[in-house]
Amino acid sequence: MQNIANLTLAVAVALCGCVTAPVWAQHVPATTEMLVDDLTSAEDARQARARQMLPLRGAEAAAKMAALLDDERDAVYFAALRVLEDVIHETNRRGANNDCEVVTDVVFSLLAEDASPRQKRVGLNLLPLVADEHHNLASVAALLLDEEFRENARVSLEMMGTEKAAAALCAVLPLTNETFRLDILRALLACNLGDQAVLLQPLLETGTPPIQAATLRALAKTGDPALLSHARRICTAATEENAFDAWDGWLRLADAIALRGGHWELALAAYREILDIAPHPLIRGGAIVGLGRLGDTNVMPDILAVVQDENGAMFEPAALEAFRRMTGRAAHLALLEALPEINETMLPGMMHLLGDQGDPLFLDALTEHAQHADPAVRAAAQAALSKTGLPQAAAVFQSLLAGDALGEEEREAVLGYLHGMALKLRQRGDSNGAGQAYLAIYRHARTEELREAALEGIRAFPVADAFEVILEMLAEGDLDTLPISTMVGVAQNAIAAGREEEGRKLMDGIMPRLTNADAVRHAIHAMRAQGPNPDFARALGYINRWRMVGPFPWSFQKGFEENYVGEPNVSVENTYESEGKTLEWEIRESADAAALFDMTAHIGAAENVTAFAYTEVEVVEGGGAQLRIGSDDGLRVWINGEEVFQINEDRGYDIDQNVADITLQTGRNVILAQSTQILGGWAFTVRLTHPDGKPLEFTIVE
Repeated sequence: MQNIANLTLAVAVALCGCVTAPVWAQHVPATTEMLVDDLTSAEDARQARARQMLPLRGAEAAAKMAALLDDERDAVYFAALRVLEDVIHETNRRGANNDCEVVTDVVFSLLAEDASPRQKRVGLNLLPLVADEHHNLASVAALLLDEEFRENARVSLEMMGTEKAAAALCAVLPLTNETFRLDILRALLACNLGDQAVLLQPLLETGTPPIQAATLRALAKTGDPALLSHARRICTAATEENAFDAWDGWLRLADAIALRGGHWELALAAYREILDIAPHPLIRGGAIVGLGRLGDTNVMPDILAVVQDENGAMFEPAALEAFRRMTGRAAHLALLEALPEINETMLPGMMHLLGDQGDPLFLDALTEHAQHADPAVRAAAQAALSKTGLPQAAAVFQSLLAGDALGEEEREAVLGYLHGMALKLRQRGDSNGAGQAYLAIYRHARTEELREAALEGIRAFPVADAFEVILEMLAEGDLDTLPISTMVGVAQNAIAAGREEEGRKLMDGIMPRLTNADAVRHAIHAMRAQGPNPDFARALGYINRWRMVGPFPWSFQKGFEENYVGEPNVSVENTYESEGKTLEWEIRESADAAALFDMTAHIGAAENVTAFAYTEVEVVEGGGAQLRIGSDDGLRVWINGEEVFQINEDRGYDIDQNVADITLQTGRNVILAQSTQILGGWAFTVRLTHPDGKPLEFTIVE
């Protein structure tokens, strides 16, 4: 058996020695040369790995890829090209100057005289990715005169767009035929002309009509007002062959003059003249947009005259774009004034335009057109109202939904717009507007899904008008689905809106649900947002009126060992001497929704002290009850002379931190509390509840 094992091992070793593993499978670092070998191999896995790793070698890999561009195998050629492109992008991203220069030199080497045709084409394609204003483009310019490569060279220079690229293109203008000369002039549209603009100007007069038109178009970007006379002459003499280049050149010139500034009257006059005499609708439309871009309301009659013409419908998109460019209050007033003159075919577009502005000036017009006889106009106005995001638009939708003029599809659309409005108002923090919108959706929704979405909005943004919805839920037993804070908010908003009886009714329905700390916390949070509310605190069972005395020196270590006021049997008529001061019992009240007593406000800021609070309450029927307290720091409580709770702890305040079972007498009950302070905050609350957590009704004895 041992001999067989040895033989098997020998065969395995021999077989392993006959196979060359790819570099990525060997336990040695892969060199660039090894990766190039993998890229040119016939194994897909090796090629794929090399394709991934070579771009990371940067400039070192660039030259090797250039050599592979002539590989007869298409797979190798395309892989080398992709790697070279990736190297260019990677070095540009890193911004390493030395690597960038090396890679740029590699690309320029592809344009050498002895480079292959394929290398030259690749080089021309890649050159715009690496060349800038500092590079000599003589090798590219030379290829402009080579019929095989001139189109590739022209496109390459056009994509560069630099002043040197423009110079290279202009240099060959006299040396080529008219067809390619026109192509070169059109390529100059994308280039920074610089000093070449002066050299081109003679062609405006000496060139053939097509050359003159193409030259005008190339020079238009300079925004030179002196070119206007040439533009007018060339355009009026243009033939069908060169008319578009000519008129487009004049339009571009007007645009450039307007953009350059300082000669807006000349630009305005040029737009008007082009609009009046240009033969091409596209050019005239461009002039209309140009008039609007200048933002002068005086151009409104010019634009309206065109769209109201017999063939004006084709200019409506341009007119709408022009109107969109006209900004400011004066322009918006002019749009409103022009609205009655707008063709009905253009009205839907106008509605969308007005809605996009979000200007309250347009609200009445949009509201009126939201009920237009034409369904297309009506739908556009309704959509526009939604886009304004104005709170008043929600009221318009509510009015539409309340009527019976809407068909089923239109009703669904309006509900959708109103839902969108609610979301916008929600995002803007307009809680009342969002609440009103959600309420309207709830009232008119036809699907359960939309009703649920609306109900969620009502929960988040309760408004007084939602009172009926809440009462309806109360009647149907669905009140448990509403958060406490929402119901409290609705009730308080109803009271604030003058609907006190209804608000109180809802509060009566809420109180039995306040049986745990979380519910009470949410309710108090909602009530605190409404301002001081001592009545609410009393309704929750909080004691918000005490007689207090203090402070007395106290230490955490001794806790409640010492006696200060004869506790638990005290008389509020007594006075006490403490650290040279005479202390007496004083009435203190809290208007907070949780009857929180900030002792630093009532007793004073201090450290390592204690104070006492005394009150008497009357209950109609005695029996088991609960004492729920919160304190910062410690608290000790006696009821009718019997200690029912104490905690000596350094802690922060929270609602209902502790619960103690107690027994109350029918009629009068004496409650004494001792509050301790270590340092920092100092506060406490005490409330009385039934054993199930529901607030207990009681009267504080004056």
